[in-house]
Amino acid sequence: GADVTKNTDIYEFSADIDYAKTEANDHATQHSLLFDSQYDWLLGESPWSIFSKFNLEYDEFKAFDMRLALNCGVGRSLLESELGELKAKFGAGWSREIGGPDKRYVPEAAFGLDYKHQLTSKQKLTAEAQFLPEWESFGSYRVLTDLSWEILLDEATNLNLKLGVNDRYDSTPNGARPNDLLYSLVLLWKL
Repeated sequence: GADVTKNTDIYEFSADIDYAKTEANDHATQHSLLFDSQYDWLLGESPWSIFSKFNLEYDEFKAFDMRLALNCGVGRSLLESELGELKAKFGAGWSREIGGPDKRYVPEAAFGLDYKHQLTSKQKLTAEAQFLPEWESFGSYRVLTDLSWEILLDEATNLNLKLGVNDRYDSTPNGARPNDLLYSLVLLWKL
């Protein structure tokens, strides 16, 4: 995987790609690729911002080959201190499954919370949750959550240890598992 972030006084940009392939007893048990990117336009000193978020999901064990999703909307900082930040987001967009039984562009609402907390000078906690219901039927929805804990191991080389948990839930899985829980323990080298 790889993460890219760029923060300025005008915008915040992040992109993340994660690839996983595992086997047990010579049988594939996981084969997925997740790509997320987000661009936040900051509105000066205002707690409000405008966001655009793009997701690409490939999973060999889903009923589709790939899912694309694009959401845009407004965000508001609810809490901001030297140690942590909590943002709420609301917007709209669409998702589309490619290579599966559902060939529609699905209009979605987007509700989200982003939380970042600097636990100590060497430890950081981040959490993100998104609730993405279909506009036509809020009973059909997706929930995406991501939680990570980073520990700085070596300041000179900027080497970090990251423990991550990612959960993807789909209320309409079309015969596949509705819930996917991914966990990882990785070494990060920040440039």
